[in-house]
Amino acid sequence: MLPECNPPTPETRRWNRRFLLLSIGMAVVVLGASLAGKQFPLRSPARIVMALLQGAATAVIIVGSARSIRRLDEMQQRIHLDALAFAFAGTGLLATAYGFLVNAGLPDIDWGEIVWPAMVGLWVIGLIIASRRYR
Repeated sequence: MLPECNPPTPETRRWNRRFLLLSIGMAVVVLGASLAGKQFPLRSPARIVMALLQGAATAVIIVGSARSIRRLDEMQQRIHLDALAFAFAGTGLLATAYGFLVNAGLPDIDWGEIVWPAMVGLWVIGLIIASRRYR
């Protein structure tokens, strides 16, 4: 659990709950559009629309995350900055290292399905590390 510099207010709790529900909703949209899009042939207008819908849902979460971080105090913002830097570097390292392995003969993977989960997972690990550093 991350340390809280200021106790959460009812407004903060309500906003966090809304953001969590929004995130779950957007995950459902991304997964649903992905499954629906596979029913159509490649390069078809319907499949392109499904891909654009996935991109729009992802953009909503990115904007929501940034707004959420802006609502935090300076210490919490610093913790998130450290965690995001860790996730950025870690994702780059994983992608580059696996790219070398692909050149060595391992099978290529669909990066579109792996990048975001890797970034979020590394962000969480970064949050744990950074929050312990600032205790």
